[in-house]
Amino acid sequence: MTAEAWTIIGTGIAILVAIATSNRSIRVEIKELRAHVYRLEERINQLEVHLRERLGRVEGTLDVIRDSMFDRHDVA
Repeated sequence: MTAEAWTIIGTGIAILVAIATSNRSIRVEIKELRAHVYRLEERINQLEVHLRERLGRVEGTLDVIRDSMFDRHDVA
């Protein structure tokens, strides 16, 4: 084979190696992004629980205020 053919083959191999390296890098980034999304989902779930608890307390406070405005008292 000629030097030119070897150059073309070498260039092709270099391109394939670059593509493979890029693919590995992309897979690593995807894995990191998935982990980040999982952490965000966990945090969102925690916030949702916290907000539901706070909303329950606010609703309870509003019930007390409403009952006191109309002179109603819980007998329970």
